Amino acid sequence: MATSISMCSNALLMIGHGTISSFTEGGSGAEVASNLYDSTFEALLTTHRWRFASAKSQLGQLTDTPLNDFDYAYSLPSGYLFAIKAYPDVFYEIYENNVYTNSSSIALDYIFKPDESRLPSYFVKTLEYDLASQFAIPVTGNRSLAEIYTIKFENQLKRSKYVDSQSRPQVGILDAPFIEVRA
Repeated sequence: MATSISMCSNALLMIGHGTISSFTEGGSGAEVASNLYDSTFEALLTTHRWRFASAKSQLGQLTDTPLNDFDYAYSLPSGYLFAIKAYPDVFYEIYENNVYTNSSSIALDYIFKPDESRLPSYFVKTLEYDLASQFAIPVTGNRSLAEIYTIKFENQLKRSKYVDSQSRPQVGILDAPFIEVRA
């Protein structure tokens, strides 16, 4: 079961630094991890439509009427990072933490920030390599170490995207209008 501390400790070990037991313990490793962890985690979540971080939600309508352009406003779900699709398929815009639309109801497919304990192992390894590449220069001053872990991260990211994509079955092609026209 991964935690923010365990993933940061593993990343620090990869670059030759000792482990940490908390972000507040002092030392360069803990300081760098504390400052870079959240933004690195969220940035990685937004690189792909990760199935483990995908959710559906019927949005709750806000009582205040929007100022202009739209008839309805809805609050975004907690942990929301970015929208994938709205239902029904209507025009909407996101301002601050709200969705604005002219639809009287709206559901959203979106990417959220999951609890670290629920991350699949392939994503944990990807995040650890990403963290190692981010930590290498500030902790060790070694640019080549950062480059090595950037390459490891990029390769692991490809594998992780592939594995994650297996969580959703392929939709078969049922219609072939170009072939039917030839007949």
